[in-house]
Amino acid sequence: MADLLSNPYTLLLLGDIVALFVYYAIHLSFYVMREFFKKHRILVFMIYALTVLSFFYANTLGVIYINLIASYLAFLIPLFICYKVNNIRGIIYFIFYFAAQSAIEVFITIYVQGVQSMDMVKINYDFMTPQSYGIILSLQIIVVRVICLFGNKDKDKDKRLDKEMLPYVVLPIATIIILVLDGNRYLRGEEYNLSQYTELMVVLVAINILVFGFLEKHTRLMKMEMEARQNELKLQSDAVIMEIATKAMRERLAISESIMQQDRAMRHDRRHFEALLQTLLQDGKTQEALDCLNERLKQEPHSVKRYCENTTLNAAITHYLSMAEKENIKVNISANIPANLNVDEMQLAIVISNLIENAIHACEKVPESERRIDITARYKSQLLFEITNSCAEEVKLDEEGHPFNTEEEHGIGTRSVLNFINQTDSEIRYIAEEKTFKVRMLIN
Repeated sequence: MADLLSNPYTLLLLGDIVALFVYYAIHLSFYVMREFFKKHRILVFMIYALTVLSFFYANTLGVIYINLIASYLAFLIPLFICYKVNNIRGIIYFIFYFAAQSAIEVFITIYVQGVQSMDMVKINYDFMTPQSYGIILSLQIIVVRVICLFGNKDKDKDKRLDKEMLPYVVLPIATIIILVLDGNRYLRGEEYNLSQYTELMVVLVAINILVFGFLEKHTRLMKMEMEARQNELKLQSDAVIMEIATKAMRERLAISESIMQQDRAMRHDRRHFEALLQTLLQDGKTQEALDCLNERLKQEPHSVKRYCENTTLNAAITHYLSMAEKENIKVNISANIPANLNVDEMQLAIVISNLIENAIHACEKVPESERRIDITARYKSQLLFEITNSCAEEVKLDEEGHPFNTEEEHGIGTRSVLNFINQTDSEIRYIAEEKTFKVRMLIN
């Protein structure tokens, strides 16, 4: 084992394997793997293995500039093949890492005699030792660990963050250039002040660390600012949506109330009408009686179905169930909702309207013979409301158990429901099964 490790090319291969491992750690920390490669992990392993072999071959040439180019390609090629590269932040973090790695290797080169240059930019690995190389690899792993721990883990694309971070990359690139050029001057035997070069390395590394810390603080503050702005816009959007929904619900309630008032007025007049009709029939005026009856039927309003005692919720349920009937959806409803509730009835009506409307849209995608919506409402100090509907396929739920839709302008109703649940400290649960979807709310 000792003889094997004493071979410089064995150490070089081991170092390249460790380098690809830390690249892999950066890839996973800041990017999302493509779905195809998630299902075929063996291909990911093969890509990294081939990259290691290519990287090793390039390093055996012993040319500093080829080594630099090979290091960048070894990082970028697996990244762009296996991952969704939707931001440049991971690449910026890699450049900071590479600057630190370059400083570490130059320092070990000079003071531990781990690697020495023999002519111009040509490297001779014969002086490499396990001790010096072990120090280099250990420090590289520590640097990557720090970057992955403190780096911005937001894997979504955000162009504003990318633009803000991009200018910072000038410093580590300049650091790499200075370390390589000045290091080569020393290693080629030119007259050079080693003490000053050491101080330069320490200063550059310290500045990089400070800038990296400032960069992380700046991006985190920016992210918090953007999230606050997004929340503000979301609240404004929700307020507009709620205002529109409330206006529509008031219009439906006004129509329902108008119909009910007409219905009450007609019932009040019915006794007089029936007496008139009886008189006409008794007098043998059959045609006049028929004309009077036909005129009365024309004036008769469509009756409003009474599903529950609460007028507001009844109007909402009536409106959307009439929509369901037009789509030939079989509806079963059993609702026990009192006239007075301890929540905003208008907001609750909007929530129930959204849920029933979602159920209708889901039923539209299945054959008519399978369309079904079951609605149950029970009140005992709390209101339990449940809707079950048929659907074409199992609904996808996010990590919090809520349905989501990637299509633009979808999901507004779901967000409105969740806002109501949070405001009233209520509970909601979505249950997705094959060809069946259920929503259960417990409203305080």
